[in-house]
Amino acid sequence: MQRVWESHQFREIYDANTTPFETDSPVIRVQTFCHSTSYRNWKSRNDLPSPGIIAFLILSGRQKRVRRAGGREEIGPGFFAMFDLRTLDSDFIAASEKVERYFILLDPNPLLRGLLGQMFPDGLPAFQAGQPERIRHCFEKIRDEITRPDAEDARIGGAAYTLLHEAMTQRPAEPLPEALLLAKRCIDDRFHECRLARADVARAARVSVSTLAALFRRHLNTTIWGEIRDRRMAKARQLLTFSNKPVSEIASECGFSYAYYLTREFRASCGMTPLAYRRASRKM
Repeated sequence: MQRVWESHQFREIYDANTTPFETDSPVIRVQTFCHSTSYRNWKSRNDLPSPGIIAFLILSGRQKRVRRAGGREEIGPGFFAMFDLRTLDSDFIAASEKVERYFILLDPNPLLRGLLGQMFPDGLPAFQAGQPERIRHCFEKIRDEITRPDAEDARIGGAAYTLLHEAMTQRPAEPLPEALLLAKRCIDDRFHECRLARADVARAARVSVSTLAALFRRHLNTTIWGEIRDRRMAKARQLLTFSNKPVSEIASECGFSYAYYLTREFRASCGMTPLAYRRASRKM
């Protein structure tokens, strides 16, 4: 069952899991999948404890993560996190730009809590994913299973387990170096520039190109250009889904000098043309 909630601050497309469920059923229960977009000045506060565990991935845009105990950080594309609504210790406040996310709400049954305790003994994960596309595909598999006419909790739960396993695999053993954080910030701020070069990113990170390239390989399993490409593709998907702008204008906003180059990169990344993606995304 799909529902759309929309206001001047956000648009959220929910796919609810309507399959019959027994509380003692030995499966991971996904209650809902949501494709969420927050607009300028959106602010979310979670003051009332609620049952459920949320997993989310930022697809595009940046938002501030403000902790109730003090301290804040900015998080952007590729950031994955899970949190328990009953013990939530932070608020999430969007920056002055559009922020697009996937998230799922999981039933906090004993099976799930046991798995999370084994997979993440140091606490629920929150990290910048090295391969965010793999996590995005896991979310989309969950959505596909929930929306099947013959949806079954076993298949949906299996897709959710794949997401948890991918998160466990990608969770970094140590915080990202400052140079990488500065590089990612530069890419987020300047990906729309057609002439953005590796040297520009390295200069912003205060290291040499070769040092930065090695950091990207070691910590994120990608290249500087791969990170720029992923950021551009995330923005392109957002604009194709939520705007009626022509492909030529989207190409310009995403750092491509011509629509042809966007189409070529988009086909290589997503397996279809930008217009085909627009049609498919609006059928969800």
